[in-house]
Amino acid sequence: MSTDTATGDALSAALYAGPEAFQRERRTVFQTAWLLLARSEMLREPGAYVAQTLGGWPIFAIADVNGLAGVYRNICRHQGLPLFDTGAGRCAEIRCRYHGWTYGADGRFMVAPPQVMPSDPADAMHQLERVAAKAFRGLLFIHLGGAPTELEPAVAGLAGVDFEALPFQGETITDIDANWKVVMEHALAAAPAGLSRRSIWPTLLVDAGDGGVVLHQVIPRAFQRTRIHHYRYGAAPAEPIAAEANALRAAAVAAQAEVGRGVVPDLPPTPALAEFRALVRAAHSAVT
Repeated sequence: MSTDTATGDALSAALYAGPEAFQRERRTVFQTAWLLLARSEMLREPGAYVAQTLGGWPIFAIADVNGLAGVYRNICRHQGLPLFDTGAGRCAEIRCRYHGWTYGADGRFMVAPPQVMPSDPADAMHQLERVAAKAFRGLLFIHLGGAPTELEPAVAGLAGVDFEALPFQGETITDIDANWKVVMEHALAAAPAGLSRRSIWPTLLVDAGDGGVVLHQVIPRAFQRTRIHHYRYGAAPAEPIAAEANALRAAAVAAQAEVGRGVVPDLPPTPALAEFRALVRAAHSAVT
């Protein structure tokens, strides 16, 4: 570990420890980048849905009768309450549990109980807010900004990997009580032995080895809560992934405790780690 004023490229402790930095990152990182929402395969059947909170933004995708996914902010247009809990499943209709506003899979307002029925049901203000989305090699990405960049250059780190063609083996989840940047930095400082690790800004990691491919979806849930979805493809074994996830969790939690005392992670320098920290600095510098 090093102090907050130590030399090197470590970020300020304030960027790991408080909610203010996370709120800035909601706007300058997660609202400006392409983010993985789900595997496309999860949305093949009509009514299948996936709901996530990505960098503090609640989002869901749902498949229509043709198996095409629409992506929306997970907010009812009546009183701004959530439509889905985080997770995946199937539903016959999109209906708000609180006041009964009901929507079609295309986001259109359909019906509501008489006591809360809007005076003009056809008003576009009652439709769900659509989010830009694009499928890429078996993965569904979303962009929360008003003018999305092209997806392919943003996910160039996935070059050579077709997740739609690879056999999917399973998914595990790791919850970590640490800031998402602490988690990413520890993951970028040292790849597991025998694997080639690539990162895709801001929150994706890809491990490739002889046994297959593992995609790690790092989900910032709050300023000190992070969840990782580990997707295994090919012949990637589950046991080493679980062991590495447990080691990463232990290291990140310990580092977060040190950050609370003003001590920032002092990690082995790697090009990927330096690039990540440079992008974080640029995102915070963009705040006016």
